[in-house]
Amino acid sequence: MVYVNTKMKLFSYEDMCLRPKYSELESRDKGDTSVTFLGKKWRLPVIPANMQDVISWDIADSLQLNDYFYIMHRFDGANTKIPAKVLAGMDTKLFSISLGVSDESKREFDALVDKDMIPNVVTIDVAHGHHKKVKEMIEWFRPSTTKKGVLYLIAGNVATADGYKFLCDLRVDAVKVGIGGGSICTTRNKTGFHLPTAYSVWECAQENLDVPIIADGGAKDFGDVAKALTLGATMVMSGGWFASCLDSPAKIENGKKIYRGSTSYEAKGQRKHIEGRTLELSEGTTYAERLEEIRQAICSSISYAGGRDLGCFNSVRWELL
Repeated sequence: MVYVNTKMKLFSYEDMCLRPKYSELESRDKGDTSVTFLGKKWRLPVIPANMQDVISWDIADSLQLNDYFYIMHRFDGANTKIPAKVLAGMDTKLFSISLGVSDESKREFDALVDKDMIPNVVTIDVAHGHHKKVKEMIEWFRPSTTKKGVLYLIAGNVATADGYKFLCDLRVDAVKVGIGGGSICTTRNKTGFHLPTAYSVWECAQENLDVPIIADGGAKDFGDVAKALTLGATMVMSGGWFASCLDSPAKIENGKKIYRGSTSYEAKGQRKHIEGRTLELSEGTTYAERLEEIRQAICSSISYAGGRDLGCFNSVRWELL
């Protein structure tokens, strides 16, 4: 029997609190929430989850036009259904897609290249990123990035420092960290494998590697963004905050937004390796209004952190409850 003796007790966002600091910020609304990520400045350190019920090509276009980072999902042939008007707007800013590790994903990417529709950000997006097939996919893909024009490669998901180092050693530009933490994910129940995303981010950040961490899953409240940044994340990914938006791709049934996990029966259409569930969410605001809500919350967090921009979270002290 093997027992892993961690130096830090496992914790989730709700198990920790941030200590307020003296502030000289004239108004909390003057907090600078912008973040530099993959060579460009974006308005928020927040990314809508790359899931069918969260993001569409139309929303992706709107996000990048307004200086928000996005990752388009890879499901239902998304990489083969890119509207021409969307491509036209993405030529100079952001064209960001997801791929799996299958031969089909390779064919989809090659087809884009053949049409000169070359993404500048590609995410290798699988449930278990610390895997031989992810390594093989990155090794297949990496030589093509210089030749074909892709600038940045993101990969995930992982939940441990070993998984993070594995992907960093493969020279990815950012890593999605979090397994089993999302509200629609049942991996922890079906398989027994799970670490709270907050803890995973902290563990990975202890490696002090110069590869940005995207904290994926487990953020319930907007204040969890500040907590994730304090723990070492550069970006925070959420699905539920955006699936509930009036203009999200999620369908409306009986006045509720239907938010499906990517590996739920409702999303897959077959009962094979089901590790997701479907939730009914109350309809919220529009995407634009939700992003503004998050911005205001982060501005307030910056004020309590005693800073003027996101760099203040590097020196915030935190404690477990």
